[in-house]
Amino acid sequence: MDKLRAIQYFNRAADGGSFAAAARFFDVSTSAITQLVGALERSLGVTLFHRTTQGIALTLDGERYYETARRVAADLHDIEQRLGPRGAKPRGTLTVGMSSSLGQYCVMPRIMRFLSRYPDIELVFKPIVTIREIEEKNLDVAVLVGWPPERDLVVRTLAQTQLMVCASPQYWVREGMPHEPEGLRDHHCLILRSSGGTLLDRWAFEKNGERRTIDVKTRLFSDDRTWLAEAACVGAGVIRMIDFTLIQYLSSGLLVPVLMDWKALESPMIFAAYAPSQRRSKLVRVFLDFLVEIFAEIGSERMPSPGSAMPRVPKPDWFGRTHGRHSAYVARGRKSVA
Repeated sequence: MDKLRAIQYFNRAADGGSFAAAARFFDVSTSAITQLVGALERSLGVTLFHRTTQGIALTLDGERYYETARRVAADLHDIEQRLGPRGAKPRGTLTVGMSSSLGQYCVMPRIMRFLSRYPDIELVFKPIVTIREIEEKNLDVAVLVGWPPERDLVVRTLAQTQLMVCASPQYWVREGMPHEPEGLRDHHCLILRSSGGTLLDRWAFEKNGERRTIDVKTRLFSDDRTWLAEAACVGAGVIRMIDFTLIQYLSSGLLVPVLMDWKALESPMIFAAYAPSQRRSKLVRVFLDFLVEIFAEIGSERMPSPGSAMPRVPKPDWFGRTHGRHSAYVARGRKSVA
């Protein structure tokens, strides 16, 4: 048995969820995949896949073996890349986890640039919410909005965001624009739930050293930034969101910002994270270079001061909590859990 090829077939079948998907990738017959994977199972003395009419799924032994087999394949690929011809283009599969809003508004509209540069790299994108999923979903790199984790990961800051308060033109005509943060108390606000589960209904602002904090009211909450932006576009209320995901709405006039002379506090950063074992991966390196490039471009289009450097914002007290409203939490005087 060709053990290395068997491992490659096994990994691809696990990634694709079927032997047929692995066969298409390697341009071989499905029976060739099943036979070699079967031989691998017999040599190990365990069953790696549950086989049903609906497809295949890893057994517990299969999951444990997949963790090791994936690292073996990655290490072998890295060695081949480093020992290959100087200047050779990287090739292989890169699995990227990303928050859905960054994927929709920032990365996917520009992904053809990366695909054109690196025709031998296969990208697998998975939507994620928290950094914990970097292990749960076997990711090579994760791209998220928030604050970097305090754990054994390599972190690359891509951009410091700016929070903006917006609503549709129709909404502002109907309800009137606020000229001070306190004016938001009279408006219907659409509230984002943080990745930890906190309802972010306390909005803080600062101008000339003066800070004001407003507890806004709402009847609409969501974990998804895109849904809130779309609701705001049809006049459902006021949103507070990061500028990187609002550019197309602002440029088209679907949303109009207010309180631009006030700085909305607690703006998260956009960052990429990956395991230390990926430090020497050419695939990770070229993808990070691509991310740095596109977020620099998007940052140059931001309002109100294009191209200006944004200072890094420290992690707020609500980050890492798991439930409740931010306003109620602060009112009760509880200590935060970072």
